[in-house]
Amino acid sequence: MIKNRLGARRLVAVAAALTMAGLGLTACGSDSEKSGASSNAPIRALLNAQPTTLDPIVGPRSGQPVWGTMLEPLINTDAKFDPENTGVITDWKRDDPTTWTFTVREGISFSNGEKADAAAVANSILLNRDTEAGILKSYFGNVASVEAPDATTVVLKTKTPQYNIPNLLTNVFLLPPAYYKEKGSEGFAAAPVGTGPYVLDKVQAGRSISVKLNPDYWGEKPKNTGVDFSWSNEPSQRLALLQSKSVDVAFDLSYTQAADAKKAGLEVTSTETAVKLVAFLYAPTAPFNDPKLREAAALAIDRNAIVDGIFDGHAKADAGLLNIVPGSEPGESVTADPAKAKELVGGTSVTVPISYPAGQYTNIEEVAQAIGGSLEKAGFKVKYNPLDYGTLVKQVVGRQLNGIYMFAGVPNVAVPDFFASGFMKTVSITGNCPDPKADALVQKALEQDDAAAAAPVYDELNTLGVVDNHCFVPLYRQIFNYGTQKNVSGVQYDALGAYDFTKATR
Repeated sequence: MIKNRLGARRLVAVAAALTMAGLGLTACGSDSEKSGASSNAPIRALLNAQPTTLDPIVGPRSGQPVWGTMLEPLINTDAKFDPENTGVITDWKRDDPTTWTFTVREGISFSNGEKADAAAVANSILLNRDTEAGILKSYFGNVASVEAPDATTVVLKTKTPQYNIPNLLTNVFLLPPAYYKEKGSEGFAAAPVGTGPYVLDKVQAGRSISVKLNPDYWGEKPKNTGVDFSWSNEPSQRLALLQSKSVDVAFDLSYTQAADAKKAGLEVTSTETAVKLVAFLYAPTAPFNDPKLREAAALAIDRNAIVDGIFDGHAKADAGLLNIVPGSEPGESVTADPAKAKELVGGTSVTVPISYPAGQYTNIEEVAQAIGGSLEKAGFKVKYNPLDYGTLVKQVVGRQLNGIYMFAGVPNVAVPDFFASGFMKTVSITGNCPDPKADALVQKALEQDDAAAAAPVYDELNTLGVVDNHCFVPLYRQIFNYGTQKNVSGVQYDALGAYDFTKATR
């Protein structure tokens, strides 16, 4: 811990010089920036990584801070992350177990002049269902048809009952049908067009992306004139740029950088998120095709020791998989028991590969080492397999890994099915725990009337995967830190990872 803190401080001066040059930023600033005077000038936002694409159909949600300024979700959410009627879709009803009718707001247009009507809404849903590389494709496989009988009505039919369709539409962004078809995914990503409060201003390839006010925005106008996005994948560099006043807000600071930012007189906001680090045990092949060894591994790992020892309490230990919203707890969980873990291994010589995305998450290497050390104490042999994030995801999806792999589950929709369908089904993203009973429970949950009726099924499903099968070892929720200049206010970030710059001023 001390080494990391001192290393970060030593990097500050060098990082400021190198990164400002690379990002085209300057430390001098305007007179108002030096004095701390407020203005409605563009907000200079520093992200932790360059978006891989600005197309929400195929792009990971790491690009949402940028595209979410120009594009809007079909349905907004309230403070509890429940769907509300303030956005593009203003009302909905469930006509029967497999039919939903949605009402679309009148009089909205895309920034290129296309009509943002029911046909555009229907097309956006179908793009998510039908695009082969669609990031949400698996969540819309039950959608049988989507039609727009008139300009303000969308009728969606599912093959079997599915209670969470409105929740899923909070994660579907409205796209202009003609423009998207003309440009294709790459062309759209180069120049996104939406209905949001901002429009694309300029792009400096590999360096920055700027958005400015959409003069024809249908909703409440932003309090600033735009947002200038740049990025750095080093927390120490993000802190350095914030300290030098080269940016107004720097996202995803480690807790040591957050502490240093506070000491430097900067404002720091910390949010307990729904982003959850999970260790996945791959059950189809050795060594974890042996249920006894899966149980031993699950009992060996002490999530509380990880949170206290590595994060000094700046993370939230969490023993459940399907308890999505912060503050919710699983019905049953697994508590570390090193003695029983050693007894179950029983002196057998078993090697466990531990694969993890090096550098992707704060202190992930230390977390991997802590898990490996616990497994070794139980009698396992450990082989560490650090990978870049893209390679890890490809190998997980391609079923190329065994042993344990770790990454964060990011529930962009605040319902348990986002993890249940994403991780627990046989045909899920991870596919690490194929079990016909789990498949049946996932389907049973979706066929309930609403989230309340589905909750007991998700409790049963969580117990099956985490407690009975020992296929998942939930570790902790991330606490997300971002720093701002003292004269900056109104930047918003929520527990599901959504950014809102519309109320920001400096």
